[in-house]
Amino acid sequence: MDEDEICVLSNGDNLDQAFQILQKFLKNNENVFSFPSLCENNRRVILWTAIFQHLQNKCSNPIHALCLAAIRVLSRDKSDLENLICEKWVTILIERAGLYNFVGIDEEGMVPMEMPDKDVAVEALKCLCNLAFNSEVARALCAHTSIAQGLVARLRVYKEIPFKDEIMLFDMKLLFILTALRHDIKAKIKDELHGMDYLTSCLNELLLEAPSSEGMSASSGLVEGGPHYFLNDNQQAIVCEILKAQFNLILHSGSEDPTDEAEEAMYMKLMPVLTALLYTHTTTEEKLMELRSNIANLLTSVPPMFYPYLTPILNAGETAQNVFDGRNMDALQALVNLLQYRLTNTTNTKTQYENLSPILTVMNKGSRGCREQRKYLRQVVLPPLRDVSRPPEKGNTLRNQLCRLLTTPVTSVRDLCAEFLFILCKEKVGRMVKYTGFGNAAGHLAQKGLLGGGRGNEYSSSSDDSDTEEYREAQPRIDPVVGCTRPPRVDPFEGMTDEQKEYEAMKLVNLFDKMVSEGIVKPARVGADGRPQPVEHVMELRDHPPNRPQS
Repeated sequence: MDEDEICVLSNGDNLDQAFQILQKFLKNNENVFSFPSLCENNRRVILWTAIFQHLQNKCSNPIHALCLAAIRVLSRDKSDLENLICEKWVTILIERAGLYNFVGIDEEGMVPMEMPDKDVAVEALKCLCNLAFNSEVARALCAHTSIAQGLVARLRVYKEIPFKDEIMLFDMKLLFILTALRHDIKAKIKDELHGMDYLTSCLNELLLEAPSSEGMSASSGLVEGGPHYFLNDNQQAIVCEILKAQFNLILHSGSEDPTDEAEEAMYMKLMPVLTALLYTHTTTEEKLMELRSNIANLLTSVPPMFYPYLTPILNAGETAQNVFDGRNMDALQALVNLLQYRLTNTTNTKTQYENLSPILTVMNKGSRGCREQRKYLRQVVLPPLRDVSRPPEKGNTLRNQLCRLLTTPVTSVRDLCAEFLFILCKEKVGRMVKYTGFGNAAGHLAQKGLLGGGRGNEYSSSSDDSDTEEYREAQPRIDPVVGCTRPPRVDPFEGMTDEQKEYEAMKLVNLFDKMVSEGIVKPARVGADGRPQPVEHVMELRDHPPNRPQS
């Protein structure tokens, strides 16, 4: 935008010219994120000031939506934004978004006044989202307004807003940004305004509005059985933003148990809604996995004592696609499908933590906190072994993919994965070695001080680890280090004389001694604490033979 055009906007007399200038600006810059030309001659300040003057002028009502769209585009550029934004402008945007219209209180709560024009309200919300994301000053100014009260108040009256779908999406985006980046706003919404309860009620309302997916064609690949609900793209986007805001509100809440009755009631209200959301279907697999990923993120902050609500007991006449021990396992299976999807599509170690740690954390908490969930996950992830001709990490089953993670350089993911498999094995060393191979499990066992065996006493004595006939036949030929059978090996000493054998043995001894003396390897044995301890002399291995893992 050149100086002449900015001058026309500043004069504010000719609305037709202003309309054309703003339209041209938006058309040319819809995908632009930086405006270096505005740094010249103080153009940026003059342009912003001119636009906000129009927003304060009732005579300029016909171009208010265009003015806000221009601010939306301009606010993408962080240049000098901290010095540019002021409290008055933030207040104008909040007013145009309709967040100051909830000023009356009666017996039923907040009474909304007339909402602004839809385009004006939506564009104002988009401006607030950009400013709150890009500017700490803007966030601080928001914290000193009643924006939090306005957002929570509007949660209670969405039914009465004719264009609620557009408003809800950007309300939730703004709420997510503010609760993520401003602790004071987060605390106010959670503790003073009871935002979690209202957000959960919104999720419930969205489910009630969604059409039933009963009768949908299974060819879509999304239906998993039962009269579940179908979320369109806009509903799915709103639900995801709500879940992200809720994640911010309960993140790092402290104890693994609820701190008071109010918090317990909050989780009791939340869990059935999350379970129902795990039953839902969407237009594409990508959107379905995005929804489930946000649910998994939220579940990482939910205390384990509430996890059994994910798998409710089936009442008489109720059906489910996945039933185990009289419980509906559809929600848990949805999380298993998310785990499979993440494992299959995460090929770069740089994204392993972000993609895998939340769902692995949920699997750990569920399998440790609920016996039925552990048993169901055990049969899905670690079914009875039949083919033991390949190493555990070779293949595309859940077990194979998880075993590959046992040697990933991303230590946090490796530890979560190992702990998950260890819990499924009832924390029994022998069973862990059986399903993963000692080489894959050694690091985790050493970390826990279990190289000598043990643990598993806190689990029920009844065992569902029945070996298959194929496994029993192959068991004598299984190499426990690699976790599979090995073909017969050719004797490397065949045809050698005793002198030649002794010569080769001494070569090996000398090579090993060289590696030890140069510090390349360091011999160790399993100590009394079940962890590896360095050996200073080889005679220690003779005097104290290594412990054998116990099953």
